[in-house]
Amino acid sequence: MKSIFITLGYLIAIAASSVAAFCPRHRSVSPSTTSIGPSRTSQLRSSPSSSSTTATNKSNTFTVTIALTRETGKNDKLQEAILAHPTRKILENSMNLQLIEMPCIQHADGPGLEAFRKLAQDDPSFAKFEYVIVTSPESASVFGSVAKPDSFSSKIAAVGKATKNALTKQGFQVDFVPSKADGETLGDELPPVKKMGLNNILYSASVKAPNTIQDKLEKRKDASFRVQRLNTYDTVPVIFSEEQMTTAMDHVQVACFGSPTAVDAWLGNVDRALGIQDLDEEERKKTPGSNGNAIAVCIGTTTAKKCLESGRWHAQDIYYPVKNPGLEGWVDSCFTAFGDVVERSFWSTS
Repeated sequence: MKSIFITLGYLIAIAASSVAAFCPRHRSVSPSTTSIGPSRTSQLRSSPSSSSTTATNKSNTFTVTIALTRETGKNDKLQEAILAHPTRKILENSMNLQLIEMPCIQHADGPGLEAFRKLAQDDPSFAKFEYVIVTSPESASVFGSVAKPDSFSSKIAAVGKATKNALTKQGFQVDFVPSKADGETLGDELPPVKKMGLNNILYSASVKAPNTIQDKLEKRKDASFRVQRLNTYDTVPVIFSEEQMTTAMDHVQVACFGSPTAVDAWLGNVDRALGIQDLDEEERKKTPGSNGNAIAVCIGTTTAKKCLESGRWHAQDIYYPVKNPGLEGWVDSCFTAFGDVVERSFWSTS
């Protein structure tokens, strides 16, 4: 069995490296802790059938249970991308993936939404702004509920392909997308409309978004930027049911996080499941299983840093795409994580 597993591992590694350049295969937050494992997948299931990664004697099929933690209705694209990934076809009879939607967050109106509506009412063109910055599909949804493409005349900067697609589907033209889907890169790369004058920027943001974009823009030396930030929406945690608590603690080996808020909400639910929510943070970190005994696969650097800074995960248990944040890189990181889960389980039970 060991020799068979190693051979399959090499096949998966070769396949994964040849699919869409598969860049990167796996990186943890700390660049000094990098590991590469095999990747396999099989089929979508709605609920777990085992509490650990297992291999049956008859089929040698490993089972891995994965929690998809985006808000309700927003996990479909991730599910579809995992199922459509070419690596899935390599050894589809060797790994059984159980993908479970476990929303950790939901969206709510932000305190700046009324001010945003007032801006749109006073000037539907938003012409006084050189750019409006939109940073997520949810932000795009809020933006489209207020602004109208027929009257809008400002430029739009979108963070990432998914945000751009969400805007173009509503009829807006997106003028700039940074080379990397994060706020830091947008702040560095946004081309000024005015080289000599002041560039006025409207930033439609989440309440919980860091100040990265405005800080980066306002410190630029090549042009002058003034950022008006409006917190138009918020993300609030979802409280798991008892059934979801059991699933998270006893079945899930991999948790896919699309935002730092989802990480916080996951850990809040884990704390309630363990009965440690009233302990101070340092005591909670020391509690066995305080991350739900799941490795983290993150959509990008910001979310991965949140996992690391929480103190609940070791760096080698955090996976994220270094060079290609967003859905495609996220799915590539998922497959590397799935393979590593199977590999660790195999050697721990051999």
